[in-house]
Amino acid sequence: MKRYRTSTNWLTVLLFLLPSLSGFVIFLFIPIIAMICLSFTNYSGGTNFSFIGLDNFFRVFENSMFHKAMMNTLVFTLVTVALEIILGFFFAVMLNKKIWGRTFFRAVIFLPVILSNIAVSLVFMLMLHPSKGPVNGFLQSLGFAAFPGLTSPKTALLTIALVAVWQSFGYYMVLFLSGLQTINPEIYEAGEIDGANAWQRLWHITVPLLSPTTFFCVIMAIISSFKVFDQIFAMTGGQLGGGPGGSTTVLVFDIYQRAFTTLEMGYASAEAVILFLIVMTITIIQYRGQNKWVTYE
Repeated sequence: MKRYRTSTNWLTVLLFLLPSLSGFVIFLFIPIIAMICLSFTNYSGGTNFSFIGLDNFFRVFENSMFHKAMMNTLVFTLVTVALEIILGFFFAVMLNKKIWGRTFFRAVIFLPVILSNIAVSLVFMLMLHPSKGPVNGFLQSLGFAAFPGLTSPKTALLTIALVAVWQSFGYYMVLFLSGLQTINPEIYEAGEIDGANAWQRLWHITVPLLSPTTFFCVIMAIISSFKVFDQIFAMTGGQLGGGPGGSTTVLVFDIYQRAFTTLEMGYASAEAVILFLIVMTITIIQYRGQNKWVTYE
């Protein structure tokens, strides 16, 4: 048999990779490098700036607003990640069964995911208006006190978190649905023959076999919650917002204000570097710890 020698035309390969590679370099790699470089300067938007070393990082850690923004981000992350994963899993299990209208309900639950964050935020602002919103109108008609929503420091961040959960959990439902449909039905049949009830089959079969999907969903949810911005910007006052008394100022919004309101580009870059390191550290910890609870068989 005659053998043909194949050779790789690297120029052809490079031409195919060029469009996506150019986008990565221009819109991701170069901005990241610029951010890291600016974090060591006192750049404020002008032409004159100088290298100041780690001063911006010291200022960040000494700033009480950064501490508050960091705490708000952690609270927002804990609430949204927990609810998104739990609701996504619950509805995926329910809508994976052969029930009437499951395709319709899948579409309805997923629909908010493809809607604009700003549009959804504006709609909920109108619905939760303290005096003219239909939500408070309904509550007061039943004799309940009006829900303060976005007007109170105690409820503003929680309100935005619930809106974000409502809009996002359908995405994780779809991911869990795809994972459920890869599980061999014979495993459930074997469990049922062994006498396992519905709850036991769910806990001892579904949950372990969905652990790779859960792992991916948790990572994506954490990354998404740490970079929340649209809802904060739209629902709590725009450029000068941040909620009542800064109660909804999360880390990305604080970075935005520092960079484009007070023009502290170097300081904002230092905060962005810290955010990047936090998310990367959490992801690495999760990745290394997955062997303790993620099952790939």
